Amino acid sequence: MAFAGGAVTFKRFYVLGQGFPRVDEEVLKKLADHAHGADSIRTADKTELGWTTGQHILDTKFDFSKNAIADGLHFAIRVDTNKPPADLVRSYQRLAEEAMLEASGREFLTKGERKEAREQALARADQEAAAGQFRRSKAVPVFWDLKRNEVYLGAAGASLADQFMLLFRETFQRSLAPATAGEIASRWAQKAGEVRAFDDCTPAHFVTPPEGAADASLYSAEAGSRDFLGTEFLTWLWYTADTGSSEITTAQGHSIAVMFEKAMQLQCAFRMNGSVTIQADGPADQPEASVALAAGKLPLRAGIQLAVHGDVYGFSLRPDMMHFSAVVLPESKEASTPRDLFEERMDHLRDVIEAMDTLYVAFLKKRLSSKWPATLNAVRAWVAAGAKKEAAVGSQLSVVG
Repeated sequence: MAFAGGAVTFKRFYVLGQGFPRVDEEVLKKLADHAHGADSIRTADKTELGWTTGQHILDTKFDFSKNAIADGLHFAIRVDTNKPPADLVRSYQRLAEEAMLEASGREFLTKGERKEAREQALARADQEAAAGQFRRSKAVPVFWDLKRNEVYLGAAGASLADQFMLLFRETFQRSLAPATAGEIASRWAQKAGEVRAFDDCTPAHFVTPPEGAADASLYSAEAGSRDFLGTEFLTWLWYTADTGSSEITTAQGHSIAVMFEKAMQLQCAFRMNGSVTIQADGPADQPEASVALAAGKLPLRAGIQLAVHGDVYGFSLRPDMMHFSAVVLPESKEASTPRDLFEERMDHLRDVIEAMDTLYVAFLKKRLSSKWPATLNAVRAWVAAGAKKEAAVGSQLSVVG
């Protein structure tokens, strides 16, 4: 399972409501009551949802040794799909139509006959689906961090997240809120007394919007969303690392070293000129990155390396959704058992999340304060200076050539 070994991809959720202080018999019973095959949820599209222990896809015998790990609850969601392939249904329909034509001796079918052929094809596919012919199963790991009352789902797909939230609510009578950039910011603003500033903030423009740009925002279609703060945060993090030091000191006095690595995807904030992906050891240092920023593109995904408490972590971040992909955790030097290794890895994962939250809060303190206009102007000047520098280098190369 992803949390127990290898690189980790996960989607983070806040639990709405009081968490459990520990894993006990009641918690294990709730999982068992909604285990796959016991009281699974069946959706309209013939998908079946249920829990497994996380050991393997058929294991539904929950107990403390398997599921109570690292001050949390480890388990998995099993998703069984049983939907006939669309190409197969069309083939069945075609066979039915051919049989009708042969029986009638005509060259064409009526509208009613084509409809009947379609119904025959669907009935045949449904019969085969009922026999389990199209069943596909997968299990995705889950970790409920009881210390933080947060849940981590070992995948980032939107449809799986919806299915997971549905089954979680049915099982534990608690709803989940995806920990997007907007949700994290909202929670911080409430604690910090910055609710009004949060509610009033609108997308920042790091370049002058081009002519014809209506509502210049990647997120203009999402009414009320503040997830754009995540993309602004990644832009600010890039600016801070480039103009100051790769080490950022937080308000708590912690030092976190930040580097951009492997790849960066930038997308036009004004929805006018597409996206660009830069693959390099230092993508943020490439001339294409400065040109893209000056053209109004913002970083939508980036490879990041963090140094925290003497440990180094690498991962890819989508900042608006705060999705972590392919998180590489430090290798263990002390764990002697699989359980020890699992618990050590979860401690490291907590460190990654806490470090990114700390950096994000450092940004929010500027973003939601009266000092933001000055910071915004500084970032705009940095973007403009980068574009001029690359233009000058390009001109010199052209002359030499």
